[in-house]
Amino acid sequence: MKLIQEKRAYIEEYKKLSIFKFMSAAEILHIISESELILYSDSEKIVNQGDIAQNIQVIVNGTIQVTVREESGKEVYICSIEEGEIFGEAGMFLRVRRTANIVSLDDSVILSIPRSVLMNFIRDNPATGNKLLLVIIHSLLKKLRGTNQELAFEKMVDVQIDELDNLLAELSDK
Repeated sequence: MKLIQEKRAYIEEYKKLSIFKFMSAAEILHIISESELILYSDSEKIVNQGDIAQNIQVIVNGTIQVTVREESGKEVYICSIEEGEIFGEAGMFLRVRRTANIVSLDDSVILSIPRSVLMNFIRDNPATGNKLLLVIIHSLLKKLRGTNQELAFEKMVDVQIDELDNLLAELSDK
């Protein structure tokens, strides 16, 4: 992990990110001036499951992997997230423990925006702040939809297994 001091050098990259697309350059610079820009190396851990953090992270460059540690200690792959996406949105609204581990899959540049910076920005810039909240909500809804689809698939598989169990039971009874 290495803090990048010259955050302004990435201004063109910031403008392409969904969280900043509707903001002026001055608004973007205001937020990044109060945030940390961090370079993570390949395979470096960005977030530890169970930590409490109230920052939203934005992937400026690179790709990250999300895993969850089961009670057995096994790491289960959830997904990969690429440039332009955000994570840690729950920290914007709640003081909760991180639900996953996040590791950089290559050299990744992550912008870490503290909750207090976002809250102050929303208060001071209500029109743009509302758009910012919509981007965050959209990101959460996209993830929720993906989770719902996974649950529906698992339920479908369970039903198919039940059907197979019933068929095998019928064959065993004869």
